[in-house]
Amino acid sequence: MDIIITFLSDWGYLALFICMVLENMNIPIPSEIILGFAGFLVSQNIFSFWPTVIIGTIAGIAGSLLSYYMGFKGGRGLILKHTAKGGLGAKKLIAAKDWFENYGAVAILTGRLLPGVRTFISLPAGIAQFPLPEFLILTLAGTVPWTIFLVYAGSLLGHNWHLLLDYKLEIAGVCLVIVILIVLGYHFYLKRKHHENQ
Repeated sequence: MDIIITFLSDWGYLALFICMVLENMNIPIPSEIILGFAGFLVSQNIFSFWPTVIIGTIAGIAGSLLSYYMGFKGGRGLILKHTAKGGLGAKKLIAAKDWFENYGAVAILTGRLLPGVRTFISLPAGIAQFPLPEFLILTLAGTVPWTIFLVYAGSLLGHNWHLLLDYKLEIAGVCLVIVILIVLGYHFYLKRKHHENQ
């Protein structure tokens, strides 16, 4: 944590961009530390709120794209290589692609809102070859509120920004409730659409 804080303090927005790209490429750097401390820097008038949100969002999307690309280019071959026995590799890839075609949109959107899950959803989306334009829109829709929330909370807490780490479970719980509501809404939408088509 101290390394990240020092890096952000010394290198400013550039460090913010690099850290958020790495975090969204599945490097275990909690965004609560990166964006929470960035919010603290906002409270000290070192960073400005909207540039911080914009840079954090752009970096998040850039990191997600790199992770998606790794899954798209390398993940499929890796899965086929390790599941080739009995011809199951191709079948699993087809199943994953079918699953993402049916539920991928809600999985990406809700996944981006869940701590611990948000950075890992891009890789399977790439492996399943989820459509890139839709992936970008959903990633943006999930990244923006998360970034705004953490930067705002960090700026509001000021010197106590580290409380974001102490309340990780509570934050995750609230996010989980939001995700459940989105999933339920999507489920009822699909159910209604199915009845209308009959």
